[in-house]
Amino acid sequence: MLGYKTVETDHAVSHLGRCEGHIALIRSIPLLASRGACLVPNTTLAKTGVSQADIVRGKNRDLIKDVVHDIASSAHVHAEHCEKLMPDLPPRSIYGLLPLTAAKLFLSRLQKYDFDIFNDRTLIRSPSLPFVLMKDSIKVGMKCRLS
Repeated sequence: MLGYKTVETDHAVSHLGRCEGHIALIRSIPLLASRGACLVPNTTLAKTGVSQADIVRGKNRDLIKDVVHDIASSAHVHAEHCEKLMPDLPPRSIYGLLPLTAAKLFLSRLQKYDFDIFNDRTLIRSPSLPFVLMKDSIKVGMKCRLS
């Protein structure tokens, strides 16, 4: 990550990657469902009693929300782990973790719309994302100058 090869940076990036993977899975659900496919793992579906056919047809939306909530919860846990590791990282390496900002914004938007992934407003990128990224980037820059 930006030239820093330490166990701590690898661990943080691993959690960020897992978080991003979960989010990519969530975001893909409506598109793949419209094409007759579902990539949600069967173990996740079995926990909530949803079938792949339910997702493809858009039936049992309340149960689908439970599936999305389950995946989003896992993404949130990885995001939290990544954040907890940040203080132990070299300050400049934190620039490599700025995608965490977008991930957290998406997860909060998903929660705001009650994990309804078929609601179009859920998938729209936050208009404030560039400003939040800039603010977080400036914070990292200030931290780098102070250390």
